[in-house]
Amino acid sequence: MPFADLNPKFHFYSPVQGTSTDLNEHVDHAIIALDGRAPIGGDWYLEQLNPLVAPEMLRIELWVNDLADYTCTYGFLVTSENGCVPYARGERTVVNIDPRSQAPQKWSPEFRVVHTELLKDLPAYA
Repeated sequence: MPFADLNPKFHFYSPVQGTSTDLNEHVDHAIIALDGRAPIGGDWYLEQLNPLVAPEMLRIELWVNDLADYTCTYGFLVTSENGCVPYARGERTVVNIDPRSQAPQKWSPEFRVVHTELLKDLPAYA
C-alpha cells in the first residue's frame, strides 16, 4: 500500500498577495475551497516552523483530525509551493452554525462523507 493512501489530504495552492503573511487566512482559503463556504467560529492552533521569505504561492495540506456532530477539526501543514519548506502546522476547528437561528447545526450527510474520507489514520502525521 502506498504511503500517500494512509492519510488522505486535500491540497490547495494559495497565492500570496502583496506582503500578506497571515497564514490563518491562507488556511481558511483552503477550507473554503474544500467546503464551499467560509469557516465560522471555532479555535486555532498554529505553530510557526520557518519564516516566510517572499513566497509567491503557498501549498496548504488539509486533513481531518476529528469530525463531531457540530464541529470539524482540520489538521494542516503550510509549505512552499513545492512542499519542501514547511512554514507552519496546526489545527483549525470550525463549528457548523445555522445561518437563520445562529445555533449549532449537525453537518449534512454530504459534508460527513467528504470529510470522513479525509480523516487522519496515523497519530504522528504532521
